[in-house]
Amino acid sequence: MKKIVICLILALILNFTLKDVAFALVTEKDVAKVVKITEKLRKLSDKNDIEGIKQYYSDSYKSADGYNKTQIMEIFETARKLYPGSKTKETIKKVDIEGDLIKIYIDEISTTKFVVKGKEASYTEKGKIKGRMVSTADYSMTYKKENDNWVVVADEIYSEVTDIRYGEAMDVEFKMDAPKTLKPKEEFTVKTTLFVPENRIAVGSIGHDKIVYPVEKYWDPYRAIDSTGILERVMIANDKNINEYANATYAFIKSADTNVEGKYKAVISGMGFYVQRMNMEKTNNENQG
Repeated sequence: MKKIVICLILALILNFTLKDVAFALVTEKDVAKVVKITEKLRKLSDKNDIEGIKQYYSDSYKSADGYNKTQIMEIFETARKLYPGSKTKETIKKVDIEGDLIKIYIDEISTTKFVVKGKEASYTEKGKIKGRMVSTADYSMTYKKENDNWVVVADEIYSEVTDIRYGEAMDVEFKMDAPKTLKPKEEFTVKTTLFVPENRIAVGSIGHDKIVYPVEKYWDPYRAIDSTGILERVMIANDKNINEYANATYAFIKSADTNVEGKYKAVISGMGFYVQRMNMEKTNNENQG
């Protein structure tokens, strides 16, 4: 009888020991290494080094929005070509260990200033206009060890806003009210409020897009913005359980002198693009710490 009791005790001890081993798949050194890789990825991004970034992504990578490695690298490359001078600041808020995975929670802000000229600025009075982009995001990156190297296997964005402005729009107040989460087929309202400069005509639009690749863009036709500065639109979420962006555009129209043909010419003195992420509720339920 004693032998049976001793065997049971030993079995219990061995079981607890094995459990401890199972939960020790990730060490403090592993966490420190992953944090360092996360910081390096930001620096590689600021250098527009897409090839360098690729080394730290698993071939089996898949984002919460459904992007694979090839697609996410194409998205990175497009963004860097559009805003090559952007700089990113990030704050690591929390680190979670889930079995053999390490999950890093991050707050990020990217900013850049630029000048548009030539054909792309033909709508302006002087053929040149200054611009500014500010993008913020709250997201997580999940790492796994593959062939003795820690690589990104997944990521998920919990909130995201991008605000791009040109000319006079850089100095005005603009606000978007949109839901942060959606349910499939849900009816929702997006409202924008804009301060319109004196002696300017303002037009704007509101739309929504599914977050998919290739990108599907839909913009609501421009409408006049009255003295209240308010535009509002009721829309219906997609029925595919796909995260969406609410988007808004606006422009200030300024009258210029008549041209050589005697025609009255209207030019744009400022314009803006604003995009806010709206996640389906399943994504929002993720524990963000």
